[in-house]
Amino acid sequence: MPSTLPRRIREKLPAAWQAELAGVAAEPVTSGMSGAEVFRLRTEPARYLKFAEGGAADPVRQEIARTVWLGKQGVRVPPIVRTHDNDGAVAMETQALPGVPAHRCDWPTTQLLPVLGRALAKLHALPAAECPFDESLAVRLAGAQRAIARGEVDAKHFATRNRGVTPEAILARVTANPPPEDLVVAHGDASLSNMVVAPDGAIGFIDCGHVGRADRYLDLAVIADEIDEYFGRRAIKIFADAYGGGRWNATKAAFYADLYELF
Repeated sequence: MPSTLPRRIREKLPAAWQAELAGVAAEPVTSGMSGAEVFRLRTEPARYLKFAEGGAADPVRQEIARTVWLGKQGVRVPPIVRTHDNDGAVAMETQALPGVPAHRCDWPTTQLLPVLGRALAKLHALPAAECPFDESLAVRLAGAQRAIARGEVDAKHFATRNRGVTPEAILARVTANPPPEDLVVAHGDASLSNMVVAPDGAIGFIDCGHVGRADRYLDLAVIADEIDEYFGRRAIKIFADAYGGGRWNATKAAFYADLYELF
């Protein structure tokens, strides 16, 4: 028999939630680096529940606020069904976006990557000055420094190019010579798994807790690395041509790829 939400979580949700979810099967998805727990609820249509408490609660609060803001800008994001924030525990329940994550999409590369490029360009074209969330380089560097000090950065997860390099060494590298910023509205974690491809080709964004004003290469570096991993390095040009924005800045891409290691 499929399991339901763990009792320790159910007991911290409002009574109305508990009653509704009592018999609903809940499949754990991931605990994530943020410390939040995510469950896919076997409802119709499917929903997700994200729960966190203590020090892991604030990132979920941020995700709620930033997802709501993005949705108001016309960006395709998971509709938030309801939220709960009380006694240090935060929960959000969302509807699943129709479609599949981009890394699991079986479309030909020449069809998929242009769609992703245009979707990210459209996100980046939102007025950055109107975005209330700051993910600029200063904010990111300060966050990386705090994460390293707390021992939250695991070098075992670094890309091959950074094997054997300590988190402190990467922080020193990116702090020493930061490039000038070209601020856009960035997703902040633009992995292929966070871009959902609907059957009609519409692209949705999930895990929006790091949306904010940032250099466009905060996103471009992440997705370029993943395109290289899944489709090969030459495929980056297909994506970049659809994204537009002029010549690819390899120096910035390398800088922000290193910065991403610390998150």
